[in-house]
Amino acid sequence: MPPLSALRAFEAAARHRSLSAAARELNVTHPAIAQQVRRLESWFDTPLLIRAGRGVEPTEAGMRLATGLSEGFATIHRTIEAMVADDAPLHVTLTPTFAVSWLMPRLGGFREAHPDISLTLDPTTDTVDFKRGAHDLGIRFGKGDWPDLDVERLLPSDLVVAAAPSLLAGHVVEKPADLLTLPWIQDLGTDELRVWMAGQGVEDARPRSVDQMPGHMMLDAIRRGQGIGITGRAWLADDIATGRVVTLFDREQSPDLGYWIASRPGVKRASVKAFVKWLKAESENHIEK
Repeated sequence: MPPLSALRAFEAAARHRSLSAAARELNVTHPAIAQQVRRLESWFDTPLLIRAGRGVEPTEAGMRLATGLSEGFATIHRTIEAMVADDAPLHVTLTPTFAVSWLMPRLGGFREAHPDISLTLDPTTDTVDFKRGAHDLGIRFGKGDWPDLDVERLLPSDLVVAAAPSLLAGHVVEKPADLLTLPWIQDLGTDELRVWMAGQGVEDARPRSVDQMPGHMMLDAIRRGQGIGITGRAWLADDIATGRVVTLFDREQSPDLGYWIASRPGVKRASVKAFVKWLKAESENHIEK
């Protein structure tokens, strides 16, 4: 291996396109950076940087080396950052419905098992940028086909159109369009009714009314017979089993649909691993029941 000091000096110079800027970053002198670059060029026996105006530019070989070094140093930085920040709160973004309906009733168990881990829960349906944000984990509904993220299946659950029998009493429901005579409830910020109706061949769907509210409030409203809603089967499984809620026009859906754990690729700190392990154990218990 070439000297690490020479590799660091060259990577900084290639990234900044400047020996002076590299010197400032590494807190050394301009001649020291130049000497380290020459040392590395001698080791490889090929030019790595050439002068370009008042700065420098990597050669073809230099660009290849600089790219690999930048990726390598970034990995080292993330690893060290994870180890140093292991006592920092675990920041989790998740949908409000999942938070209230599944996580909160179980969270006491995690607290008992890991009293030293602090949690920051962010219940939101907004998309999170893991590369720029402070979130360690995300729990989201979908197929888990999110590029550039590490994903693990947590809880299988397809979507169902559900209503209380009391709401349907006295109504003839033979086709999807018949449901438009009834009130609808949908998760805040979504357009589930229109999307579902379009999938059933009903365009320009105009129901009697559509109320929007957070997902956990929507579940309660469905149970109380206040409207029809589209939600994950997992949240109404007990209600469906007891007949308190019925499902309408069920169709076989993708077996990949469900809730997934998502995180940025790379090394995970110990608290993240502990929380993921606990989530998966709770999920297995939920499925067995």
